[in-house]
Amino acid sequence: FLIDFKLGHKMISGTNHNAWRHGLHKATLVGRAENFVIGDGVNPNGEVNKTKSVVQAYYETVRSQNIAEEFVYNAGLWQLRQISLGYDLSKLLPANRRFVKGIRLNAVANNVAVIKKWVPNIHPEQFGFSSDNLIGLEATGLPITRNIGFNLNVKF
Repeated sequence: FLIDFKLGHKMISGTNHNAWRHGLHKATLVGRAENFVIGDGVNPNGEVNKTKSVVQAYYETVRSQNIAEEFVYNAGLWQLRQISLGYDLSKLLPANRRFVKGIRLNAVANNVAVIKKWVPNIHPEQFGFSSDNLIGLEATGLPITRNIGFNLNVKF
């Protein structure tokens, strides 16, 4: 088996940003029943904010005001990257075999499980595009796939 880890870097999640501004993120449940939110912070006079904001408008401002801080995450990851299990079938061959020296069958699974991650809702390695100037910016990429396959190794 192979355990893989990546630590010490940050990412901005466009998926979580879009889910937030459309009211699909778990954090946007706050205020939904009351239809208002009182944001954290202070008013221009330095007093604690007590102003009510309409829920939809409050969560949509992350786009219009370019607020990204909420969507910067620790992109670290621990995962079970690969498992391989094999069996030697050579003992099943007749003793007087001429051409085949050995046969081995392996089952392989990739991207088996995430052990620990710090970014919600997505896999830290899923990116919607690639470019050398977009490192650390995730933008609604396709999910990471789990693959299962078989290998048959025949020695002649």
